[in-house]
Amino acid sequence: MDYVIELLEKNRKFLERNIRQANLMKADTNTALLELNKVGELRKAIKILKLKNRKQ
Repeated sequence: MDYVIELLEKNRKFLERNIRQANLMKADTNTALLELNKVGELRKAIKILKLKNRKQ
């Protein structure tokens, strides 16, 4: 379970870094919003998995 959480966190960080480095908010707002939605979904998934991991 910890490995999956780590992978999701790495993916989230990668997406956030890409958004910042590519300056997507200024260049292409629609693409940036799609990427930010992905980041939000990853955060929710990480949060849920961490809660399930603590209960076990």
